[in-house]
Amino acid sequence: MEENYTKMSIYDDIVQTIGNTPLVRLKKIERYFGLKNELYAKVEFFNPGGSIKDRIGKYMIEGAKKEGKIVEGAVIIEPTSGNTGVGLALVAADEGYLTVFTMPDKMSIEKELLLKALGAFVIRTPTAVSPSDPNSYYKVAEAVRNLIWKKERAISREELREIVEYVQRLVREERLEELKDILEEKVEEIPYAYIPNQYFNKYNPIAHYETTAREIWEQTNGEVDYLFAGIGTGGTITGIGRYLKERKEVKIIGVDPVGSIYNLVKKGMSLEEAVKRAHPYLVEGIGEDLLPDTVDLNLVDDIVVVNDQQAFAMTRFLARKEGILAGGSSGAALYGTIKYLKENGVKGKKAVVIFPDTGRNYLTKIFNDEWMLENGFEIKDEKVLEVLR
Repeated sequence: MEENYTKMSIYDDIVQTIGNTPLVRLKKIERYFGLKNELYAKVEFFNPGGSIKDRIGKYMIEGAKKEGKIVEGAVIIEPTSGNTGVGLALVAADEGYLTVFTMPDKMSIEKELLLKALGAFVIRTPTAVSPSDPNSYYKVAEAVRNLIWKKERAISREELREIVEYVQRLVREERLEELKDILEEKVEEIPYAYIPNQYFNKYNPIAHYETTAREIWEQTNGEVDYLFAGIGTGGTITGIGRYLKERKEVKIIGVDPVGSIYNLVKKGMSLEEAVKRAHPYLVEGIGEDLLPDTVDLNLVDDIVVVNDQQAFAMTRFLARKEGILAGGSSGAALYGTIKYLKENGVKGKKAVVIFPDTGRNYLTKIFNDEWMLENGFEIKDEKVLEVLR
């Protein structure tokens, strides 16, 4: 097992505080919805960057260093919905790397400002484009990397700023041919620019196998029966699921937003057909329109589908009921957990649900009545949640 955290009360650096997050019993939620189970939340906003993604940020950078993919003076670039960027930026700041993150327009302004506060550069991209589009946040990250590779050396912060501003201009002005040229030009790979690519990075599920899953197992004394988690890159549910299933017949249940492909693929639909049915949604950090290497749907016993309205109502309700200010993917996971337990008549079990990040990232969105109403959402949360009682 790689060294991931220490139990000392004094730390040498902020990275050492990653992990060891609390498991919190949701007694008021249990009572309100009449659950006959013990429900526990793994509250991941206790990580220093405010989310579960700090874990993979640390593991992916340490793994890249070990494998010689990055050296001193390197730039780390990543397409992110925000939290992985914060995890990477936090570790990179501690270790002295420069960072650039590409992020779809739908992601909250708080996440962008957070990344910039940690010294990162951010490029915004359109949300509703396919992953292969030159304007997608995946491809734009590759364009930045290629422009650095072309320099064939380490670059300064000022040089990086010029590259970022140039690429942002290409994206904003939809100069797709120029982006395509950058992507297609043959450049030699050098260890001064690296995309960890959380969607295809083996250290993503490994981080959760080694840390998150071990913590849950120890915190419950091995008495966990159900694990519920939203599926984004799939690293969380895959890493935790693999560890728990090696030890016990734990049911692993995924939660997927309407518009994502995971639930369709799990039901047996071809990837090609599922991708055609994918469409945008507003909950951040979960769901996908591609199938990453980091997800193993064979470890997932079932998937519950939740829409934006249900996710947001539960997120808001959770804050008022339990005093836990979590993000929209936490609300989605909790809604899916309650729906699954009730619809399947599950009783007398211990269920753990993953709360990936903090609600402070969404104060201008989910917790803002004006934004909710402008986007067509009901703000009487109890009315939306009545169906679960």
